[in-house]
This record gives sequence, C-alpha cells and structure tokens, in this order.
Amino acid sequence: MYKKFFMGIAAMAALTLVSCSSDDLNSLSDNSSKNEAISFDSYLGRSAVAVNGSRGSVETLDQLKTDAFGVFGNYSKDATTTYGENLFKNQMVTYDKTKSKWTYTPYKYWLSEGHIDFLAYAPYDATKKTLTDSKSKIGFTVLSTIAEQKDLLWANAKNQTQANKTVTFTFNHALSRLGYTVKLKEDCSNDVTITLKSITLAGSTDDAPKGAFYTSGTIDLSKANKEDGLWPVHEGKQKFDWFSGDYIVKKSTASHPTNPDSKTDYLFVIPQDFSKSEPDADKLYVIVKYEIKYNDIPGATVTNTVNKELPYNFEQGKAYTINLTIGRPIDFDVNTVITPWVDDTTIPEIPMD
Repeated sequence: MYKKFFMGIAAMAALTLVSCSSDDLNSLSDNSSKNEAISFDSYLGRSAVAVNGSRGSVETLDQLKTDAFGVFGNYSKDATTTYGENLFKNQMVTYDKTKSKWTYTPYKYWLSEGHIDFLAYAPYDATKKTLTDSKSKIGFTVLSTIAEQKDLLWANAKNQTQANKTVTFTFNHALSRLGYTVKLKEDCSNDVTITLKSITLAGSTDDAPKGAFYTSGTIDLSKANKEDGLWPVHEGKQKFDWFSGDYIVKKSTASHPTNPDSKTDYLFVIPQDFSKSEPDADKLYVIVKYEIKYNDIPGATVTNTVNKELPYNFEQGKAYTINLTIGRPIDFDVNTVITPWVDDTTIPEIPMD
C-alpha cells in the first residue's frame, strides 16, 4: 500500500488585540480628580475560527471575553524600560458585557511622573502568580490531552504614561498550530471499505515511539513578534495520539474524522525545528494506521501501518496542515517481452492422395 503526504503551510495572521481597562493605583497614587484611571479596551483585527470538541481552542475575541487575560505592570520614575510587577501582578482583566468594556479590580491610577511598562498574556491563568527571570517571563506547559489545549497569546506595551490614557496591547500567537486532513488516493468502489484507525506524531517509528514535541517552556513576554529569544527555555518531549478510532474514508476529497466539513483539527505546540539533519537533531514522524476490507470476500481484510518523517521547522505564529492520502488502488502495468521468431522451418510436402 502506498501513502502520500503533503504539508501545507499557511501563515497565520497575527491576532491583534487592543486592550484598555480601568484601575486604581492605591499604593502609588491618591484618588484625586487629577489622576485618570488606567483603562483598557479591546478589539480584534482579524478573527480566527473557533475550535471545540476534540480540538485545541483558538483564542478569538469572543473567546477572550470569556477567558480574560492577565497583566503584569511595573512603575518606574526614570526613563528606563523596566518590566516587573510592582503595580500589576497577574491582574485578571475581564469583559463586562453589560457595560461593553474591559474591567478589573481594584482600580489603579496614572501617576503624573514616571511611566509603566506592561506585559500581558491570554487566556488568563491564576497559577501564573509571578514573573521569573528578568521579571518578564512566565512558564507554559503543553497539555498532553489535545481537547484541553488552548492557544497562547502575548503582548507588551512600553513606557506608558497618563498621556496614553488607554493601554494598547497587540497580541500575537506564541505557539505553532498543527492540523490535518485525510483523503483517499482515488474514490473507491462500494465493495471496498477503507478505515482510518489512528494517527500518531512521535519522535521515532518503533513499537514504543518516543516523544517529539516539547512538554514545557518559558516565554519572554517582553519580546516583539518574531523576535529571537521568545522561548529561551524548553524542556521534555512528548508524543501525541492525534486520532484513535474508526473513521471510514470514502472520498478523494479532504475530510476530518470529527467534522468532515471542517478539514482541520488543531494541535498547539511550542515552536520547534525538525528540519535539521544532524544525528542528534529533533526528529518528527507521522504514523498512520488504516484498514482495507473487501466487503464481498469473507476475511479479506488487511491493516497497514505507514510512517513519514516531517522535516519541517514549526515557527511561532504559523499554522500548518498535514494532508494525508491513504489507500492506493491496485495498479496494473504490462511489461511486454517480444521473443524473436526462430528461423523458418520448411515443412515437408504432405501428399494428399
């Protein structure tokens, strides 16, 4: 049997989110009318397709209004950019639907001197209570259960003062997004059933495949989009059982087991380069198991397990689709061998009387 793989790379548009909300700086400011509340507002420049069910969750504006986002903010009197959390420490910013605005509590106010350097991430996570290393980094764990995975966004805003009035965050996707589709080489007849059994992404193809993708890492929220050093630390390796079940593949058009019309199933991973050729470089394989059954022939069933290396560099903020083509039909060819005639042999005259 034959298996054909395609890798489609679609650059994912940056998720732009402008955020502003009101706060009260009790420790560093009074509540006089001269001090304006620090405020946030939010919009999304381009929405992404929402995902649910057995798929990871893409962070959209509507989803963000449910999940909220976290803010760290550091006040400084001098002009130096200094990230930290002396003012906002993992402050949850939520969306008030009745007032159609982002809000948080307790309120904090702008100071007439100095500036504030902000860091933000989404969706909000109450366990990220403090920043690590240079006061600009937080830890992140890639959940092994795909259905529980979520998109991760980050943003920062330097040197914000009362003149800004609102703090503007432009959020970007911090992870790589993977999806897949499956189809037949050609449409098959009704007497044949081809069933997808499993799809696995792993670091090897043996009986006990090893891990390939990072299990955890540290993200530097102070970095700009596409800037080197966004993920300075990454640890561990894990494999993903992307699909397991019985999905009958009927057509030569792309489909998906959980939603044939969707054509995508998202997996969110820390950016990682599998394209290097060094012996100790990270390797990634897609392993696919499928069954072919001839319905009119009792016992005529065969199960195939095939694999393909995926030597790709999965970059931050990009979406990748692995298009799987399975079940090549039986082909025929004619290898014509022409044997030359031997020398003519004269047959003796046969008397007919």
